[in-house]
Amino acid sequence: MKALRVLALAALGLTGFAEGARGQVARVSGTVMDEAGKPIKGATVTASNPEQAPSTFTASTDEKGRFGILGLKRGNWTFVFQAPGFEIGRTTASVATMRPTPPMEVRLLRGSLPAPAGPLSGKDAADIQKRMHAAEALATSDPDGAIAMYRELLTRVPALTSVYLRIGALYEQKPDPKAALEAYRQLEKLDPGNARAQAAIARLTREL
Repeated sequence: MKALRVLALAALGLTGFAEGARGQVARVSGTVMDEAGKPIKGATVTASNPEQAPSTFTASTDEKGRFGILGLKRGNWTFVFQAPGFEIGRTTASVATMRPTPPMEVRLLRGSLPAPAGPLSGKDAADIQKRMHAAEALATSDPDGAIAMYRELLTRVPALTSVYLRIGALYEQKPDPKAALEAYRQLEKLDPGNARAQAAIARLTREL
């Protein structure tokens, strides 16, 4: 049974430039597209870094899928890309205020919810997507809260076994490698042969 894919994107880089010696802030720009390279209008782009103030910036894409975020300070920022009908995209990148790099190029996969006769039969797909988006939005600032939301989603829809990948990744982010390993093992138990779970299990087993 194929579980819902949670994340998918390809990011090629960032554009950063100095806005004068006084502020030392950067502008990040790029384009959000679908798998075929068609621009996605109205996608939401959120940049977050809890070590900075302000810690969050948000922008929307125009009719050509373009976005720009001005005001980022030097450091590691998490970028989340969301658009109705598409899976969430997420990446972390280092922003430099003095070293320009190519614009970001992001491709989102269309949502892959199973057909009505599948494991989500009778479930509200829009509500599921909304809950996943809300959990992902908490991932950087409140990993424990995000984990709790993902676990609550699993109680509602046990078929979404791939959510254990996000739970495991969040535990690694905390860091809590033992809890992460347990999450990956739970996924491997429910979805034998899951390559990503097996790779994470092998890696963490070597590290612990």
